Amino acid sequence: MKKIIKQFIKLKLLIIINIILSNIFLSNAFSRENFIVTTVNKIPITKKDVINRAKLLLFSLENKNDPRNLINFYNQSLNSLINEKIILSAGLKIKKNIIEIVTPRANQLLLNEFNNSEDKLKKFINELSIPKTKLLEKYQSQLVWGLVLKNKFNKQLEKLDQIVENDLEDKKNRKAEDLYDLAEIVISKDNNKILLNQIKSALNRGVSFLDLAKQISISSSSKYKGKIGWKNYQNLPNYIKSKKIDLNEGDIISYATNDKVKIIKILAKRINGKFSKSEMEVIIAQIKFPINFQKKEVAYNKIKNELKGLLFNQQNCKNLNLLKKQNKNHSLNIIKSRIADLSSKIQIVIRNIELYKISQPIFFGNHGFTYIICDTKKPKPERETILELKNKIMQKQFLIYSERHLKRLYKEANISYIKKLN
Repeated sequence: MKKIIKQFIKLKLLIIINIILSNIFLSNAFSRENFIVTTVNKIPITKKDVINRAKLLLFSLENKNDPRNLINFYNQSLNSLINEKIILSAGLKIKKNIIEIVTPRANQLLLNEFNNSEDKLKKFINELSIPKTKLLEKYQSQLVWGLVLKNKFNKQLEKLDQIVENDLEDKKNRKAEDLYDLAEIVISKDNNKILLNQIKSALNRGVSFLDLAKQISISSSSKYKGKIGWKNYQNLPNYIKSKKIDLNEGDIISYATNDKVKIIKILAKRINGKFSKSEMEVIIAQIKFPINFQKKEVAYNKIKNELKGLLFNQQNCKNLNLLKKQNKNHSLNIIKSRIADLSSKIQIVIRNIELYKISQPIFFGNHGFTYIICDTKKPKPERETILELKNKIMQKQFLIYSERHLKRLYKEANISYIKKLN
């Protein structure tokens, strides 16, 4: 029996080693030859640039680094990079050192994505074999774009006080209407059917819509995790109105425009202007645990019993911090969010569970996740300060001006396609 177990372990090790070597070989094969794919206003985009961006898109969808699937993300990656080079060339016209100006802030934004941990950032960079400079590019682009729009539409933004007053008046008139809180993912239309299907598959598995929007969408709304704000029915996309679609919370609608595909999610819905339960804010403890060679139910029951012991007779989640000390295989993440902004799978498992109780598990790859609600906060009538309202209006105006100005710059740009990617 011992010999059989040893042979089984050896076989598993050989399989793992083969997978690692295959990935190294494929990765080297992809990166061996580098060349310019496209130039945008004389700014080059190379094969390695496209591959690095494709790695990020693949990881955001599948949470793994598999070079064999990268080709499915080339088109979206190239379009994202073209947009960013158009933005960069517009920024360079304002200030020649604009990248140096925005880089410190871009560094901080990137670090925030890894809970301000340099170790977690380095681990991610090593895992995906991507230079840090390539991770920074998206944040740099967003910051440069903010400066470009501020420079271009400075006079319009000076009239913000009047826009705020108009918005306040508009809110008074639409209190009794149904309102819809929307988020979007925008991808290019050409040759992206596979990517569209992969996005839908990822959403079905429970990947967060907002996280995907942030990483994948080529719309300026990606800066806000795809959120485009509250709208009444008349202000919804024309596709939805023309089809007279009855919208409910959690619905996802996709449709094509001339050159893009848009995926819209209804995050929350206010019937007659009244708050939805999904607007409740929650503080959730997410516990990640390994499955390894166990049955899923066995792995879940082990962590469940451990958590029950930590939470016994407790009126808060502080004891969960002991989990980090007791077991390095488990990880604890505290999520502060509206229920509406959580992934659909998380919303389902936390629905109707009491405070400090352990949810049913969600399994993903070799890991399981369970959730504990540590605190809740009901939504209250909005009593926004003028500054808060101005910030919201500024976000709306940013998206309006952004789409308009980027279209214009795209038409004016000198884009040369040098060599196709295979």
